[in-house]
Amino acid sequence: MVLNKYRKNVDSLLTALARPFMRTNPNTLTLFAFLFASLGGLCYYLTWYHAFFLLFSFIFIFLSSFMDALDGKLARLKGIAGKRGDFLDHLLDRYSDTVLILGIALSPYSSPLLGLFAITGVYLTSYVGTQAEVEGVKRIYGGILGRADRMLILILLPLIQYFWWGYHFSVSSWILLIFAILGHITAIQRIFYAWRAIPS
Repeated sequence: MVLNKYRKNVDSLLTALARPFMRTNPNTLTLFAFLFASLGGLCYYLTWYHAFFLLFSFIFIFLSSFMDALDGKLARLKGIAGKRGDFLDHLLDRYSDTVLILGIALSPYSSPLLGLFAITGVYLTSYVGTQAEVEGVKRIYGGILGRADRMLILILLPLIQYFWWGYHFSVSSWILLIFAILGHITAIQRIFYAWRAIPS
């Protein structure tokens, strides 16, 4: 995970951005993150009608990522970080991944088959990380392509697709293919790490 290495470097920035939301329940930000992700995926699909929807998709995916980055930080600042919030966050992260990838896969810029491959890579990456935690190992975030990396790519993708015109096997198709391949590689990396770390 490339961006995960820099998480500590932006911690003070996230703290400053989270402070205006101190009266807000962190779960509310989590729900808004999912709502914006759903709108981002929907707008990507609506490019069947006009490519201009890509710009709306960019805005919604950015807002989703922004809310998703702040919910955990806000919970820690308020001293209410707990298992329910963590469960809701990770659950809606998977739903957000799903609606975004489906929106791209069902758009005129890609295909459902590539979306299927991409989703399996994303799901297995997440599953291995959390299953290791069930077996007594600290939750695994490492690997070549983590969620923070995916979200940065997804934020930029609508803009790139808007200015780099092309249907079917376009830049969106390449991104889904990358998610599929690197997702499974990341899952395998986490499997090896977990296997060594889990007590026999």
